[in-house]
Amino acid sequence: MQDLSSIKMENGLLYETIITTKNSDGTPNAAPVGVVCKNGSKIILYLSEAVHTLQNIKNNGHFIVNILKDPIIFTKSIMGELSPDCFKNHLNDLYITNADAFFSATVIKSKEIEKGHKIGNSKLTIITAEVNEIIIKNKNVEPLNRANFAIIESLIYLCRINIVDNKTAQMYLERINEMSRLVTRVGSTEHKKAMKEIISSI
Repeated sequence: MQDLSSIKMENGLLYETIITTKNSDGTPNAAPVGVVCKNGSKIILYLSEAVHTLQNIKNNGHFIVNILKDPIIFTKSIMGELSPDCFKNHLNDLYITNADAFFSATVIKSKEIEKGHKIGNSKLTIITAEVNEIIIKNKNVEPLNRANFAIIESLIYLCRINIVDNKTAQMYLERINEMSRLVTRVGSTEHKKAMKEIISSI
């Protein structure tokens, strides 16, 4: 049986995906959700109670994780504008037609926590799910990890920092530091190594 390494998901890393579920009336629901790869066969989600996807997962006990890079699909899914013809049936669930890969997952554990923020507290539900069948539609599938983009952005700022005025250079430095915090949070060992080199070269 294939595990998550077959779609290049590494243990402990967080990937940007789109989760598809069915609403109570059978219509499709899609939402961008960060998925943590716990190991080759389990994932973890952190879902706000404000997200409709959470209620669907609680009701159904299963869902599909879509791996894709299309920015339009991400944009329309967060705005609730994906048309029904963007979805296809897979067993009792729905997947996004042009996903590079997708897999079904079944909830095995959920836990509610309260998380503090500067603007107040919010409730999160931690979902642990077992990965079922993995379908690969594009052999070049690569899940999105924000650390990749943070490093590219940092390199752009690094290349320009010596040719701009002091105020702009300070802004670039602040952005690089922000990108560094992101890489520390969601990146792999190689991401962190690259970021360290960027910081040390400034």
